[in-house]
Amino acid sequence: MAKKKTEKQPKSEVNPNAHILGAGEVVNQRITETLEVNYMPYAMSVIMSRAIPEIDGLKPAHRKLLYTMYKMGLLNGSRVKSANIVGRTMQLNPHGDAAIYDTMVRLSRGYEACFIRLLILRVTSVRLIHAI
Repeated sequence: MAKKKTEKQPKSEVNPNAHILGAGEVVNQRITETLEVNYMPYAMSVIMSRAIPEIDGLKPAHRKLLYTMYKMGLLNGSRVKSANIVGRTMQLNPHGDAAIYDTMVRLSRGYEACFIRLLILRVTSVRLIHAI
């Protein structure tokens, strides 16, 4: 008759340095304090590092796209499908391809969107002045 196998449970050695103070504790805290301590520093870092353009007018996503195009040798006017550029840029940019396509379109438009808004604003203000 075969002997029953007894399962040996591994010995759990507790590392005294592995304890994290306050881990697993429920702390009653006001939501405003939690937002100020946890969310606000993160939000400010995102705004400062990604959302506001640098002095050259480019955001980090724009720079990544232009750098990829430079590395692909597209400065001499050769033509490449945009999917190739987006695929290469995705190696540097952790976001999806739709965000990179949007970035590419905005870079190709230049400042025409700003000029259109300015023109609409001026036409509207002229109409208001003549109405008075």
